[in-house]
Amino acid sequence: MQHQNLLIDDADGVRTLTIHRPERRNAMDSTLAAALLNALREADMAPIVGAVLLTATGSVFCAGADLGEFKGERADPDAESRRSDLFLELQLAFEQIRVPVVCALTGAAIGAGASIAIAADLTVMGEGARLAYPEIVHGMVPSLVIGHLQKRIGRKQAFDLLATGDPVYAPQALALGLASRVLPDADVLEGARTLARSLASRDRRTMRETKELFVTTLPLSLPDALRAGREAGRMRQARAAQAALQAQT
Repeated sequence: MQHQNLLIDDADGVRTLTIHRPERRNAMDSTLAAALLNALREADMAPIVGAVLLTATGSVFCAGADLGEFKGERADPDAESRRSDLFLELQLAFEQIRVPVVCALTGAAIGAGASIAIAADLTVMGEGARLAYPEIVHGMVPSLVIGHLQKRIGRKQAFDLLATGDPVYAPQALALGLASRVLPDADVLEGARTLARSLASRDRRTMRETKELFVTTLPLSLPDALRAGREAGRMRQARAAQAALQAQT
């Protein structure tokens, strides 16, 4: 389903989701967040989709949460809670869906926008792009991004970024593991699209099971992760044997 601030296109097994709110520097309000959340879930359910490409129009990937919404929330004590729940669901969705997501990041990704960019399974970042978590500079607690960042780069590096609000440019983002690849800005979209097409060309079930196992084993100890992998392999072999048996009858 199309949305005025989220453009959706299918080609070569890749569903491209383009954040399109340039008049607000692609700031994420609740309506856009809900549209993106629904689009990710729909892509996961669509047999024709082998990968998702997330990108944005304009020179800013996403300026963060739309602060204009905060004014309206003062008159509605439940609005902030609903918005927080929605943004939490959106961040979790990137790991919950089994279709891989590639993000093409150029320009700035700020606050919630940075969290969305690095939540993708693969993030292709332009040489001139930057991530930033400036909430503390504006007297705000970065409550919805702390856990996300800690899990990805560790306690000290995460606290450094959150406590200072300093931007992270592409070379540092790559070194920290927040970006998968860095390309010249002009090549980012096509590079990310090529990567997404490559993922989409793989066997769909195998790719989805690989991502699911990858996410499942992330919080586990090495022995438990290896055991989980062994069990997943056994289940896959059992399904293959069952399918072969059914084909003979």
